[in-house]
Amino acid sequence: MAASKSNDRLSYGITILIFGILFLLDKTGVLYNIPYGEKLISVGSFLLIAGIVFLCTQPKKILGWIFLGVGVLLNADTFFGWMSSYSNLIVPGLLIIAGVALVLTAKKKD
Repeated sequence: MAASKSNDRLSYGITILIFGILFLLDKTGVLYNIPYGEKLISVGSFLLIAGIVFLCTQPKKILGWIFLGVGVLLNADTFFGWMSSYSNLIVPGLLIIAGVALVLTAKKKD
């Protein structure tokens, strides 16, 4: 149990540290001198970064894969140029599918 809490603190600490550095670079204007630097300050990028950190530091990788998957979906137009016109519809569609799947597979308590 102690190792799990240590891994959690490490994962969250590294993630918050990276977010803080990105915010500092954004506020000082350094990111605008880096190619695609302005794209680093977005929710999708934060989820990508968190996913990578969690995959590298956590023994249970499921949360890292979830963060990484959602981050890729939110940045679909960056990764897959042909999806730029559909990227606004992908995330809501996948959320609806996931919600329906959870509702249909939920166990009823009597």
